[in-house]
Amino acid sequence: MARSGFLSTQALHDVNRLTYWVGLPCALFYRTAGASPDIAGVGGLLLVGAGATLLAIVAAWLVAWLLGMPTRSHGTFIQGVFRGNLAFIGLPVVFYAFAGTNSSAEDSALLVFGPMVVLYNFLSVLVLLVAGGTMRRGLLRSVSYGLLTNPILISCLAGLLVSLSGWSLPSLFQRTLTAVGQMALPLALICIGGTLHATRLRGSLRFALIGSLMKVVLVPAIGWLLAWWVGLSAEHARIMLLLLACPTASVSYVLVRQLHGDEALASSIIVLSNLFAVPAMAVVLAITA
Repeated sequence: MARSGFLSTQALHDVNRLTYWVGLPCALFYRTAGASPDIAGVGGLLLVGAGATLLAIVAAWLVAWLLGMPTRSHGTFIQGVFRGNLAFIGLPVVFYAFAGTNSSAEDSALLVFGPMVVLYNFLSVLVLLVAGGTMRRGLLRSVSYGLLTNPILISCLAGLLVSLSGWSLPSLFQRTLTAVGQMALPLALICIGGTLHATRLRGSLRFALIGSLMKVVLVPAIGWLLAWWVGLSAEHARIMLLLLACPTASVSYVLVRQLHGDEALASSIIVLSNLFAVPAMAVVLAITA
């Protein structure tokens, strides 16, 4: 639609804002509020997610060093390998994978989502700074403010508090939130497609190709080994592998630009990882069916 001119750049920007500020928060709040949270049960999920992320950082750093990347590109490459697009792709795919199964998978995915997003943000700033990024004045305050005002995190936390309190949402609110939240998945996919159309391959395609393949192949493979070692259930293993196989988050480019990293490499990894994530997530769905 973007390529044909049916949706303009401004229209895609507005659709993205609508999805981020309204669609996804409504969907996540409604699902979380109606969930039966088993907080203790997601400990293994968080362990595998955090462990796979940290091991991915080590592997990416080693690969960047072996490839002789410029110092400016190290942090960008590492972030591209470990930071997945959980909100726009991860959660919607998990919801689709478990639709109609009457399982607690969606509840578990929602509980692990918030901590993983916070971990991604913290580690992204850390690796970019350690790898030679330039600290912009007020950046840490800006990142912290962004987390505290993130509508997706706020909606998940608010829904969790409602769920733990035992309150039941009035039917009017339930119907409204359901109707509005149902637009989240299709609009999120449109936004991803529009982003890919607007983003161009630039810089070293060899580095970007390796980084994107590591993101959608190596990282879930590490997660699979950790899931086996920890002894995750088949359901929880499927959730975490889908989240780990997500393509690189588009917001990672914004942080790279703020910290004066390799913007060309960041945009190329985003594009290629989104393309490779389709078959990668299909494989995950197939082997965990």
